[in-house]
Amino acid sequence: MTSVVIHAHCYQPPREDPFTGLMPVEPSAAPFHDWNARISDESYLPLSNARDLTARARINLFEWISFNVGPTLATWLEREAAPVLDAMRLGDARSIERLGHGNAIATSYHHVILPLASHRERQREIFWGLHDFRVRFGRDSRGFWCPETAIDNDTAQALADAGVQFAIVAPYQIHETDHPGQPRRWHGANGRSLLLAPYHGELSGSIGFGNLAQPGDRLADALAHVAADRGIASIATDGETFGHHKRHGEMALAAALGSLRRSQRATITNFAAIISHGDNWTDGHLVSPSSWSCSHGVERWRANCGCGATHESGHAQEWRGPLREALRWLAEALDSADGDNPELTPERRARYGMFTSCGWFFDKFEGHETQLLLRMAAFALSGRHDADVLEAGLVARLIHARCNDHALGNGADLWYRDFHGLISPPHSA
Repeated sequence: MTSVVIHAHCYQPPREDPFTGLMPVEPSAAPFHDWNARISDESYLPLSNARDLTARARINLFEWISFNVGPTLATWLEREAAPVLDAMRLGDARSIERLGHGNAIATSYHHVILPLASHRERQREIFWGLHDFRVRFGRDSRGFWCPETAIDNDTAQALADAGVQFAIVAPYQIHETDHPGQPRRWHGANGRSLLLAPYHGELSGSIGFGNLAQPGDRLADALAHVAADRGIASIATDGETFGHHKRHGEMALAAALGSLRRSQRATITNFAAIISHGDNWTDGHLVSPSSWSCSHGVERWRANCGCGATHESGHAQEWRGPLREALRWLAEALDSADGDNPELTPERRARYGMFTSCGWFFDKFEGHETQLLLRMAAFALSGRHDADVLEAGLVARLIHARCNDHALGNGADLWYRDFHGLISPPHSA
């Protein structure tokens, strides 16, 4: 039987103010309080209770689609939208009953670009992500979603060492092109291996950036055609595509899956189930490093590579390199002073959160996402006896990160305007 896998990457950055733990009002998300609330209402909640107009029924799509939920989002859902997280858990449990393998897979704790992380950071992010998954879903995860599907040989080795069996990747992240759509076995230096599960690039792109998903019958036909040709038709896209980016996208997805189920043109499954039914997978080699949203590897998160959210003139990204260098210097200084402590304290959560990928993803240094990273840096410094020295070293490096709006100056100007005053005096002995 041919197979269809649809993976939804569900993620939101840590929007809470680290100083208060509260979610600030985000006017751009109106009429909602913040973007987490808005996207949950527009995407995650509808995915958990989608209308299938043909069957005249409601369906929990998390029972039928592969998915990951970022720990920073899951933490917010548990506090503010518990029924959605409950639906994800129920969907995972129902998929285990149907397939023997759950739809949910793990991801790193923070949405960091793992190939750009230090060895210790990479291990911690994977460990914390797997632990968070185990706590929330009551089982170990066989699969892993690397943020932005960014992976290199070191990341693949770290995943294999952690016991992960497969990672979802873009088709162009694997060198070989024969037998497209089939998982490939990557071999590490120490004898451990990792299966690379590629999604279908054209189908996924047509859903995320085109209109393939609407109406649902069109999507069902496209999936059935690819599955008949390749044996596997797999799609990966942001969970926010369904409802937020594409209005009523969850209804179209429900219609497509319903059509495939009723016609029995393909089995709706997940990669864990597919991999469990075969062990003679062809070897594959990674394009290392690579990701799904940067044609230059992982340069989008450290260089002015030209990949951005808009094509507006004057939105160069020379600031990306200096920002990463400044935060890398601060992180190493904090680690040197604090020692090798694996406990995920609020301060360490901020220290690792400084590398959340969305801070580099967009065009402007002065943009909201990048400012969240600097706010985490301020929290990581607050109350320390060495805060003055560390802040001086950070600011000396932020000088080289120029704002796109030249009237705002550089990173040092922004720091003293918005973040210097947040740093509290050292804690009393």
